[in-house]
Amino acid sequence: MTGGAPDWWVIGNPENRRVRLFQAALQQAGLAPARCVSYQDFLDRGPAALEEIAPGSVVRLESPGECFPVEQRILALGGVAGAMALTEERGRIHHPGRWFAGFTRLMAGLRQALPQVRWFNHPDDIVTLFDKPRCKALLAPHTLPPCPAFASAAAFRTWARAQPRGRFFVKLNYASSASGILAYDHNRRSGEELAYSTVERVPTPQGAKYFNSLKIARYRDGREIGAILDFLFAQGALVEPWIPKAAHAGMAYDLRVLAIAGQRQHAIARLSRSPMTNLHLGNRRCPVEALELDEARWCQIDTLVAQTMAHFPRSLYAGLDVLLPRHGGAPVLLEANAFGDLLPELRYQGRCTHLAEIAAFCARNDLGLAA
Repeated sequence: MTGGAPDWWVIGNPENRRVRLFQAALQQAGLAPARCVSYQDFLDRGPAALEEIAPGSVVRLESPGECFPVEQRILALGGVAGAMALTEERGRIHHPGRWFAGFTRLMAGLRQALPQVRWFNHPDDIVTLFDKPRCKALLAPHTLPPCPAFASAAAFRTWARAQPRGRFFVKLNYASSASGILAYDHNRRSGEELAYSTVERVPTPQGAKYFNSLKIARYRDGREIGAILDFLFAQGALVEPWIPKAAHAGMAYDLRVLAIAGQRQHAIARLSRSPMTNLHLGNRRCPVEALELDEARWCQIDTLVAQTMAHFPRSLYAGLDVLLPRHGGAPVLLEANAFGDLLPELRYQGRCTHLAEIAAFCARNDLGLAA
């Protein structure tokens, strides 16, 4: 620390656009650039990589994604034998449960090595936000009702076909960005199955491989659907009811809301003709003003935001996916994302997401801010 002002640090993958956007926002705020520690360096050297981070420093943790050498090290930390010998295959789903175990150890290592810093988002909260079952239990009043856990496609199908409505989402327990997600629809009259999924199954002589795709596939073959379901349940997956979403311009939509310091700030509607609305899948962005939601609806959303973030008082922000039921009812929290602020070009009161977070952090910690 110099002159009484704290040093700013970011731990991430230095080449990633997330780090670049945060550095640009610091410059816009009139602050010095953050010093950067790479995940790869910390995973290689341990606490020695953090020696220069002084007590009282501001530390922002970025997503470790989009860097295969870091993914390998996290898998190794999670106990995957031969992780360092894996070859990069774009989009391949590698041991998500083991990845999460390694990620948990990574976050714990950072917390233990830096006991006296000021976190943007606390490492323990980040771990909770990545854990879908734990997060759903913690935020139960605001999330979709729980379904039983399943170990196989056969067990799930037997249960699903006995339900009044045969439409469900299956999601990996530990994933983000629509990774490992399948929307299942069973027609009780005809007995036919239909599934939409970001998962692509690729048969090989050594066994099938599973990949995330940016193209949502439509499956009607029961064997193919069963194979993907068996893979997801073997990796650890939860089941949720498929609730019809509100519609606008002939498309279903949900909201990505950026909660900062417990309040709604940036928000965008994500419109889609498929069950998945994630923007990186090519879905349409829509300004929330175009939805013409009334004040009472926004008050419900703001209450949901505040009550969700009250569970994470040590963390500044999260990206919340909010469903507005098509046939009425309270807003539903689909997911809370620890790194859910990557919304380029979206502004709230003239500020991008990163600049708004910096301003809120400075206000929370009584630090001056030029912008």
